[in-house]
Amino acid sequence: MKLNPNVAEALNKQINNELHASYTYLAMSAYFEAEDLPGFASWFRGHSAEEETHAMRIFDFIAKRGGRIHLDGIAKPQTDYDSAVDVLEQALAQEQTVTAQINALFELANDEKEYSTQNMLSWFLDEQIEEEDLFSSILDKAKAASGDRWNLLLLDQELAKRGSEQEG
Repeated sequence: MKLNPNVAEALNKQINNELHASYTYLAMSAYFEAEDLPGFASWFRGHSAEEETHAMRIFDFIAKRGGRIHLDGIAKPQTDYDSAVDVLEQALAQEQTVTAQINALFELANDEKEYSTQNMLSWFLDEQIEEEDLFSSILDKAKAASGDRWNLLLLDQELAKRGSEQEG
């Protein structure tokens, strides 16, 4: 059975949303490189790659269901931030936006009786719970550092370890 056209259109938009999130996290990685915080930079680079993987998961699903894939341009991400806390607050907001987008897709798939799409999106629903929790936790730690460079460097070391675990 071919993918419902309304669902296909919405999934195509989500590919673009995921690629924009990837680009945003790459810009955040670049910010931390400039701030000489390589652990943060590596961690955000890993999340950039993860968002690209999410886009390709949807891309492949559309293709397997006989849908047409349409790629749009990706908006330029923000590149300047006030602090690590500022970056993490915006990253958490980005994840919350993606959660809302996935929820809307799930609702549309339900309305259109696209059960296989709902099944595919269930993985994303679980993923977003993990992502929001993770970003919230790191944000809390950055806030606890209170702008103190030494405490930020300790968090940077923790994120460097997490980044190497993501790669492994």
